[in-house]
Amino acid sequence: MGRVTGILQTIFVQRFYIQNTLFFLVLFYLLFGVVNGGNLVSYHRSLMMGFLGSLPFLLIVLALWALYGLKCAGFVLKTFQTQGFEFLYPTLGSLEKHRRMRLWLLIHCGIYLPVLVYGGVAAAVGIAHRLYVPAALVVVFNVLMCLWPLAVYERKLHHPDVNFFTGHLQRWLNRRFTKPPVLYFIYELLSNYPRRILGVKLACAGILWLTFYLLRETGGFDIRGLALGLMLCVIAHGQLMMQHRAFDDTYLGFLRQLPQPLWQHYLRLAGVYILLFIPEMAMMAANNIPPAALLTCFALAMSMLLLFRCLLYFPKMNAEIHMRYVLLSSFVTLFLVLGGYGWLAVAVMLPASLALFLYLFRSYETYVDQES
Repeated sequence: MGRVTGILQTIFVQRFYIQNTLFFLVLFYLLFGVVNGGNLVSYHRSLMMGFLGSLPFLLIVLALWALYGLKCAGFVLKTFQTQGFEFLYPTLGSLEKHRRMRLWLLIHCGIYLPVLVYGGVAAAVGIAHRLYVPAALVVVFNVLMCLWPLAVYERKLHHPDVNFFTGHLQRWLNRRFTKPPVLYFIYELLSNYPRRILGVKLACAGILWLTFYLLRETGGFDIRGLALGLMLCVIAHGQLMMQHRAFDDTYLGFLRQLPQPLWQHYLRLAGVYILLFIPEMAMMAANNIPPAALLTCFALAMSMLLLFRCLLYFPKMNAEIHMRYVLLSSFVTLFLVLGGYGWLAVAVMLPASLALFLYLFRSYETYVDQES
């Protein structure tokens, strides 16, 4: 039983944290990176007292935790549908129910652990300050968030053909909407990976909100500060780029053989990321950003997104190597932006992405991870 538990922890828990590395980096930045080290404890204590002492704030926090719980449950269910993990059905189905439920609980709590830790500390702070009702609400909520997914996992085990959350949406869209090629990947995300794209968009919204807050606190608008927050949003889209490559490899390999000029394929690629980045641009426009600065930020974001995506056409470009190039490129771009040379960065990255695309697109072969 101990060996089975270790294998399942590797399959579910370890893979979850590896695949969501960018999400946790952004979360770490929001919770710890923006606070001076000496004020870290007092900052989080004040934050906990803030949502424990205010019902609307507490409901917002619980809603965010619920979204994370849905993300955890969705990952477990998606793993069952991933090619290569079909053995999980007979393996878990052969166990006695009480043992299987214990395994479900260990798996889900391992993935949900960050919220459990933070919520436990918040409950302890609430009890210490005699806020018994909010503290009890936090405890009860997290207990329920650990228990309800067990029934969902059991249902999936006994009904493997039932989709979670997205089955009805996907069938409805298939009946009523014919997609142009630029929307293939967007449709794939919204119908089969809604929690992934929602997590990225919430992280970007948090980064931009914090960026605008810091700009207001430090004396007003500065395009360099806004560009820094925008670059973090672009990096947060890295996991969507890996998903995009996997989708193209699996379903859209035939597009490279169509009698179309390369520039049309490049425009299709650009269209995908323009559509993906519309929420971030809308959030910036809603904050009364000057049109010239908004255009600069849009050009900078698109050039970075296209360059980072075109890097994935190199052979043997796995997630780890890709992240190294992304961080190195972002580091150089950061210095150009801070020096006031944002358009120079655009003038370098955009032609570079086009050159890489024209050179590698036709010869690109489906990436196969040799370690898998």
